[in-house]
Amino acid sequence: MFNFFKRNLKYLVIGAGSTGATFACFLNSAGKNVTLISKYESVIQLAKKNGGIKLKSKVKGDKKYKINIKTEKEYKTKADVIILCIRTPDIISAFDFIKRVSHKNTVVFSIANGFGIGYFLRKKIPYINVVDANFVGKCRWYDRNSGEYLQLREYCELNLSSADDFLDKKLLEKIKSDFIQAGMNTSLMSSKQFNEISFERLITRSPFEACCVYYDINAHQITGEKREFFEKLCEELLILAKAMNINIRDSFLQEYYSNFELYKERDDANVYSSILNDFKIGQKSEIDFLFFIVLELAKEYNVNLPCYSMIAEKFKEYNTLSGNLC
Repeated sequence: MFNFFKRNLKYLVIGAGSTGATFACFLNSAGKNVTLISKYESVIQLAKKNGGIKLKSKVKGDKKYKINIKTEKEYKTKADVIILCIRTPDIISAFDFIKRVSHKNTVVFSIANGFGIGYFLRKKIPYINVVDANFVGKCRWYDRNSGEYLQLREYCELNLSSADDFLDKKLLEKIKSDFIQAGMNTSLMSSKQFNEISFERLITRSPFEACCVYYDINAHQITGEKREFFEKLCEELLILAKAMNINIRDSFLQEYYSNFELYKERDDANVYSSILNDFKIGQKSEIDFLFFIVLELAKEYNVNLPCYSMIAEKFKEYNTLSGNLC
């Protein structure tokens, strides 16, 4: 383990979408050893043609980064830190690659949207060091023709937490230091604190997405009985949080409802459900760790969530978690 602190950690970012490219560029900007993996040869060739990846960032400005970008097949070494910047349905298919490029001390974490992804990874690859993570940075694919990426928020925030007592805390401190040097506000949290923050984010995302998908509507149309359904979904998540011993402050839901009313007044892409949009264009969505993980956890903690059960039944053909958490 100690040789980690005498050299740069080898970072491997899997997924060359907006978030993956942002992570790779930020780490590269601080002189870190980072490789970006893309399954699309066209993305790799465009980056090579451009002499690097172009990132327009609220944090870093408009710059080009000479990123080492490869396919899975081309990557032959072992990584110290693996960052999964892929949609949750693709995580399962990445297991074989993760196993091949890991050593006994490799740390893995995912930046996909949702809750319980670390819990899922620990069940599926228990012999690999999994760290819980969430990320706020508002990254968007900018222009597929030019190869430019867009990172919109004025700051990037990364929270990390390990549920494994045996994981070397010095290594986590080293990872934290690297990301701070790269320009991300990075915190190491206790599992309790991490779960509280992550679950609050689940409440602010899952019921909205679920309501939009169930009724085929956008945020502007969440009124009347649809609004009642939306609030029941939020309340069911509070029931689950209590069963899981996750503390959600008493005022959280009312504050969220007030903010949601302001949110509904906006007229931009964020008012529309990303999962519903994925369904309509036939693209993989992040429904598993926003909807179905709720029911899987409800089974484990023996709570009844009737509204979430209705959604799970209606969209059961999209459930890839069932049978995969054993």
